[in-house]
Parts: sequence; structure tokens; C-alpha cells
Amino acid sequence: MLAESRHVLLSGEKPQFADIKIIPTGMIEVDIPDEAKHYQADFEQLCFHRRSQKTEIVCHAGNSNDAVQWTLDLANEDARELLGMIERAEDEFEMLMRSL
Repeated sequence: MLAESRHVLLSGEKPQFADIKIIPTGMIEVDIPDEAKHYQADFEQLCFHRRSQKTEIVCHAGNSNDAVQWTLDLANEDARELLGMIERAEDEFEMLMRSL
């Protein structure tokens, strides 16, 4: 069970990159080196909102849909790839748990 990582360009006013790691145990980690920021969340905390040329990823605090911990704006293609990585990680973890 290995983590998958991607280096993506954030959509925003100033171009900056983020390193995103998908961990099969159900976690996402995001590092934005230019701002020295590090985020992490459970997959269940994430919502994807498509807005024309970009997709906003929103991390909600705990079980509350009101409190937002952090957001990222990605190109639609990068967001689709990230969602695919999450789905593969969930499938991989489920297969591992069934085999135990």
C-alpha cells in the first residue's frame, strides 16, 4: 500500500504549486512550499465544486458542513486526476482490509 503524489499548479491570482499526497488509509496531505503551508484531511472532509475552468476543493472541519478549514483551486483536469487517485486509494484499502 503506497501513497501517490502529484505536483500541481494551483489556479489563482498568483501562480504557485502544491504537492499533494494521497495516502490509502484515507488521508490527503497538501504542501504549498511558496507559502510554507501544510494541510491534511480525511477523504470524507473533502468536497469538489466545479466552476467553469477550475475546480475548488473544500475541506470541511469534522462532521460540520459549515466550517471550512482550507480550500484549493485546481484546473479541472488536475481535480479529476486527484479524484481518481482518491478512488484508487479507497479501493486499494478496501481490498487490503478484505484480505486480512
